[in-house]
Amino acid sequence: MSALHNSPDLRRLSFLGRPSREAVAQYLTVLRARHYAPTTIQTTIGVIKTFCVLLPMARQPRIYRDLTHTTLDDIDAWLDAAHHHGLAPSTINNILNALHRFFAFLQEQGALARLPINHRRHQVLVPQTLPRPMAEEDLVRFFQVIDAVRERAMFLLMLRCGLRGGEVSALTWPAINVTSSAIRIDNSKGRVDRVVYYSPDVAKVLHQWRHMQPPEATYGFPSPLTPGSSLSVRTIQRMMARYLRQARIAKPYSPHALRHTFATHLLNAGAPLEVVKELMGHRSISMTLRYTRLYERTKRDQYYQAMDRIEKRQAIIER
Repeated sequence: MSALHNSPDLRRLSFLGRPSREAVAQYLTVLRARHYAPTTIQTTIGVIKTFCVLLPMARQPRIYRDLTHTTLDDIDAWLDAAHHHGLAPSTINNILNALHRFFAFLQEQGALARLPINHRRHQVLVPQTLPRPMAEEDLVRFFQVIDAVRERAMFLLMLRCGLRGGEVSALTWPAINVTSSAIRIDNSKGRVDRVVYYSPDVAKVLHQWRHMQPPEATYGFPSPLTPGSSLSVRTIQRMMARYLRQARIAKPYSPHALRHTFATHLLNAGAPLEVVKELMGHRSISMTLRYTRLYERTKRDQYYQAMDRIEKRQAIIER
């Protein structure tokens, strides 16, 4: 049976010709066989769609019919269009990297003679940005306006345990070990399993929230609209935006900022980098090293604050 018939996800690419859709379907079959996450499958489809719709109109009919006709010049033209449409440099690079893997697969299958993406020619310089934790005063104001047990539990799990929005969304009660105050996170980003621990304030609010749920509940935060499913990440994002407005916090923090704050708090409290890496679920220590730059900034600020107090005392002595 053709791989095309086994890929209902390809409805998003229905505008492509059969050769293109067949190639994408075969690639998705390989990704599934390699146990890539369903989100990766959806992201791959979105990447191919974004690539196609931003191509010059003169090239679209030929490439839509058969993606193997993509050339280096087509990638050049797509880059210009991507910049014109305001895609962030990191987004552009992520799309290019995903496309490169797809075209490399086609080349391995003998369907493509030459890769159309050349990293030296097409890679975009991405500014090195720091993670954005919440400022202490914003953090206090944010939690002061949260009086709902559910939302307090969700956001404390991000702040105290470093959970991502998607991990909070997918959290189940069986994954929470009350005896050891631990939560098992399976199959998270990058296919990394990990165990995180929670503090007494998290234990208290989780206890309160559990007793507000039916005994047979599976998801920690079920959707009130769709029985048997959990709150979506988008819903959690909207909740945070609403509380930020209530707290009159102008900075556009996302739920991920609470995870960044978790890492920064741990480092400032003296936690070893390797421990932070494991608790964050990073595949590489290089991901965790980004937070040391924030840590160094914190130490510098503390140095100047301390030195200011020292200088004031010395000024009194000098009198």
